[in-house]
Parts: sequence; structure tokens; C-alpha cells
Amino acid sequence: MNVIFMSFMEKLTHSNQNNGKLRLCLIQSTLAGGFVSIFFLMMSYFENGLVVTSLIASIFIVFIFPTSPAAQSRNLVGGHLISAAVGFLCFYANNLLQGADPVFAYTVLFCGLAVFLSTLLMALFGFEHPPAAAFAAGLVLAPSVPILMCLLGLVCVFVLAGSKKLLFPLYCTD
Repeated sequence: MNVIFMSFMEKLTHSNQNNGKLRLCLIQSTLAGGFVSIFFLMMSYFENGLVVTSLIASIFIVFIFPTSPAAQSRNLVGGHLISAAVGFLCFYANNLLQGADPVFAYTVLFCGLAVFLSTLLMALFGFEHPPAAAFAAGLVLAPSVPILMCLLGLVCVFVLAGSKKLLFPLYCTD
């Protein structure tokens, strides 16, 4: 099996110009899929689907559109940090308001408020990263320490992807 994979990779690296786009797409998709798989292995007990999908959207943007403004490390890290702070604040405000008798309408209201505030703050401070707004709403629904660990892991992925030493193809969407 390893011989087949190595032969396949050798053909990809020695491909002609016509296969250049395919090669770039395969490399980017492999990196994105690999990081998502590692992400799920680390967080196999994750129950908050909204947070997971927002982080996967961030990984997709980093590997498929690496030169877009949303993929820049400043926007990725800043957007998620703002959204994490807003999400936790809205979660605690929601819990204080509801007390012992949870009301679903309040949770919906605070999810919307988290998206509004995180979007507003990201735009004001220049950290625009669209998936981070969903991250804030997900934290209102179920904040936890694994989510923060996941955010730290994602920051490491972003730093690795933005590294100048990493030979990284720019686009497969030509």
C-alpha cells in the first residue's frame, strides 16, 4: 500500500503543466482533510456542532484560499479571540437572566446578540473572519474547556499554515 501511495505522490510531483491544477488541489485538500481529521481525533467528545463547523470553515479558508483577507493570521486569531470573549460573556449573561428556569427564547436572543456583537467588534477592530461569528453563537449554546483547547490548537494550525518556511500552493481554483 505504501508503495502505491509513494508512486502516486511521485507522479504528482513530476506532473506536467496540465496536471498542475490537479496537483495543487490534491495538496490543499489533503492538508485540509488531514487537519480536520486530527481536529476530530483530538476532540472526539465534542458535542457542540456549531463550534465544530465554524472551526472547520476556518480550516477550509486557510488551506483553500490562503491569500484571502479572511485567511490572514491576524484576522483568524483576532476574530476567534473576539468571538470567544463575546460568546462566553453572552453565555454567562444568558445564565444569569434565566436562573433556574431556562427559557429557549432567551438562548436564541443571546445567540443572535453574540453574532451581532462579535461581527461588530471584528469589523471595528479590523479582524474580519466570517466563521468566527458562528463560533460565538456556538459558545453561547455550550461553552467548555475543550472548546478553548480546540481554539488553541486551531491557532497553531493557522501559525503553521502561515509559516514562510512552509511551501504552500496558493490556489487550486484558477
